[in-house]
Amino acid sequence: MARRPCRFGPVLSVILALAACTAPPPPPGPEPAPPAPPVQVRVDVAVPGLAAGELEVHVAAPLEDALARLPAVRRLHTRSVDGRVDVVATLGDAGAIAAVRDALDGLVADLPPAAEPPQLHRLDGLQPALAIATLPGSADAVRSALERTVGVGRVDVCGVGERRLAVVLDRSRLAGVAIDALVTAVTTALADEDPAVPLHERLAALPIAASLQLRDVAALQDGPRPPPCRAYAARGPVALVTAFTQSGADPRDVAARARPHAVDLVSPPVDFFADPVPGEGELAVLGAALPPRDDLGSSVAACLAAVPDLPTWALTVNAPGPGEPLARVRLLTDLAATFPIGHVRNALSKCTATAQVAVLAPRAHADHVVSLAVQGPDPDLRAGLARRLGERLTGLPGVTGLRVLAPGPDAQTVLLRRERLAARGVPVDAAVTAVRLAGGPLTFRGPTSPLGLRLGPELAVDIDMLDRTGPLDQLVRELHVAAPSGPIPLSDLVELQASSGGPLDRIDRVPTAAVEVRLRRAADGDAVRREIKQLELLPGFVVAEGGELPDMGP
Repeated sequence: MARRPCRFGPVLSVILALAACTAPPPPPGPEPAPPAPPVQVRVDVAVPGLAAGELEVHVAAPLEDALARLPAVRRLHTRSVDGRVDVVATLGDAGAIAAVRDALDGLVADLPPAAEPPQLHRLDGLQPALAIATLPGSADAVRSALERTVGVGRVDVCGVGERRLAVVLDRSRLAGVAIDALVTAVTTALADEDPAVPLHERLAALPIAASLQLRDVAALQDGPRPPPCRAYAARGPVALVTAFTQSGADPRDVAARARPHAVDLVSPPVDFFADPVPGEGELAVLGAALPPRDDLGSSVAACLAAVPDLPTWALTVNAPGPGEPLARVRLLTDLAATFPIGHVRNALSKCTATAQVAVLAPRAHADHVVSLAVQGPDPDLRAGLARRLGERLTGLPGVTGLRVLAPGPDAQTVLLRRERLAARGVPVDAAVTAVRLAGGPLTFRGPTSPLGLRLGPELAVDIDMLDRTGPLDQLVRELHVAAPSGPIPLSDLVELQASSGGPLDRIDRVPTAAVEVRLRRAADGDAVRREIKQLELLPGFVVAEGGELPDMGP
């Protein structure tokens, strides 16, 4: 008797369908690596004495117009602060850098007479490769050795103070003293190198008025200037020399070539050390922003030194820049399989007592960055909206870093009035010198040889005020400038105006305040976008999302 055929088709389909519904979901895939940075160049133009508003009209706008005409320019980000304009241009390809240089050469004649020549720097592709912790006295030798390494594009030094003379002016003794003539006398003495008489003695005896010498109106101080950046390692305070790659170079290859050069010294002292970070692998850099305090670096370093199994590390602490409230903390360490980057982040978070710790390098492990451009017609409302947005985002899960680029409130701007200068016979340069000193300390350096080299130790002099308390307008009334009729108050030549402060940013020539957010994962950006939708915007204001903002630092 023939057997009946078995029919499993429908039953098997049902079983497979049930299995598909009840099976666990596949594990999440790896986070996509951040895209390679675009080709970017930064153009710096310094114009001492011009306020940010004037710079936007006389420097920033012509500079933007010249660059925007180039077909390869895809984006422009401009920042104007008192005395300086920075423009970062994103280019379609590296071949367009020559066209940018040609455009700058054609622009020089149209800039204000006091403007310094534009400086061009390439930004993209520079990655930290290797840091060397060493003695402050050995930092220059280590830096020179690293600069000779193939593939190194830039070398930074942290933890070394400059030895300088300081001329500290006593405001109570400056009545009738032409401040521009005093500064000229100091710079002339600095250029006149006389080995028979120390610079300190030559400056003290400088005649600055009919019967006055510099020692009569100023205290002269000779000694090391505290460094704006301090460095620490497990040994304690150190000098840290960091090598960055040239554009396109592999950081691991550069580090492997640079390590032997770090100890390539002619005659190292007995106590010399040159500890490389990383020791063998790839360099990781993490960062946090913290309120400044005197023991910030030493306390964080002591905490890190107590973390078991933490790979070789170094720590840097940068003082807040002008208008910035927070110090920048950077941890450089080995990217080691035995101590994952997430554990390093947790260690730094514990030692700094902040949840916002960002991974900055290497690029494959770096946090994702979103910039939010706040645009609208009123500059004060624009800045206020950016600050409110920053406050809303700072506590979101996944946010590892945040900075707000917006003018600060309650600032004052000093405006030069050229018609007043002409009427009183005062050169523009003389008034600019006085305005710069009213705004902050001045630094002057000794001359270089025709080959661009300094012979012997570098000479530098700081000129500052002993006391800067009180409103700016009071100091402007006290400082005098030389004129044919005799010294006249700086207040007769300038005008003080209330200002929303600086910096002033523009993206593609549109005035902008911005918020830059670093995120642990790309998916964390969804919470940021939800907050933006809940933000109440005035008519005419928008918040546009973009990528990482360019570095405007030196």
